[in-house]
Amino acid sequence: MNPYWIEAGPFRLAILPRPRGYDWLAHDIAAARRSEVNVIVSALTVAETLELGLSEEAQCCKESAIEFLSFPIEDRSLLDSEEGLEVFIGSLDERVRQGKSIAIHCRAGIGRSSMLCACLLVKQGFSVESAFQKIQEARGCVVPDTAEQRTWVESFVSRSKSE
Repeated sequence: MNPYWIEAGPFRLAILPRPRGYDWLAHDIAAARRSEVNVIVSALTVAETLELGLSEEAQCCKESAIEFLSFPIEDRSLLDSEEGLEVFIGSLDERVRQGKSIAIHCRAGIGRSSMLCACLLVKQGFSVESAFQKIQEARGCVVPDTAEQRTWVESFVSRSKSE
């Protein structure tokens, strides 16, 4: 489990694919800890978590002194509600301000995780465009998965600023 660290200033934010499940899960979580990850955020749904053998991810994180947070989003889709996202991004922002290193994953570390990373980077003062550029540079591929995901982040940020 190798985090792709996003070069975005004094705080540490990473995007990554999901950890390997089942027998490899504890190994991958321990590797994240060795990479100085303090908080792991999963954007996987409950069904994906079970399918991929990650039902013990929260426990493995706890055993490795990593805080685990779940913010499920359906694969290749958008969020149903912005209200919960605003609160969640605020909680991640607070952890960043406390000096914690955050790693965000979904299934492949491209779509949902880049949406969450972009929202957090915007909260830190980046434009949507520069946030996605920083994520792409770190990840080494085009993010997010769909044009709709990018548009959704742009709309979310626009609405958040107007409130």
